[in-house]
Amino acid sequence: MNYFEVFGLPRVLNLDLKALEKTFHELSRKYHPDYFTTAPAEERQRALQMTATLNDAYRTLRHPVRRVEHLVQIEGFKPDGSKVPKSFLMEIFDINEQLEEVKAGSASKEQIAALRRDIEERAEGFERQLQNAAGDWDRLSASSASEEQKKQQLSRLTEILSESSYIRNLQRELEETS
Repeated sequence: MNYFEVFGLPRVLNLDLKALEKTFHELSRKYHPDYFTTAPAEERQRALQMTATLNDAYRTLRHPVRRVEHLVQIEGFKPDGSKVPKSFLMEIFDINEQLEEVKAGSASKEQIAALRRDIEERAEGFERQLQNAAGDWDRLSASSASEEQKKQQLSRLTEILSESSYIRNLQRELEETS
């Protein structure tokens, strides 16, 4: 069972987060292990498993990037770093060199601030790309789009995830360094 099915949702990326939260709380109450203390061991185990699944599903679906990652995975796609453009990798290499200067303590406050702005702007750019591609996926899913069109859109989502993962890693590194 995929996480969309857990909540009875279609495989779309723009979710009503308030409705998701409401359903999560309803299902959490329904399957809470405290209600199964006198039930047979098999039912108690199912309730525990469902509670764990609900928690994982909710954590995944409420987060936009994890939601896309889950969708592409259940659709049979996975991010592939080998498809990242070389020009982008060169930019990441340059940013990594700047980050090494920060780690070594040889970067000025101005250089650190400029690096932070650059990384944040890139992250925001990928976030916009992901939102737009998610909207495109939802429109394709709601239409009579061909399987080929859907596969192309899933490939696009996968490419965005692959490239944005580099930026998210740089953000984490910069935060850990600062």
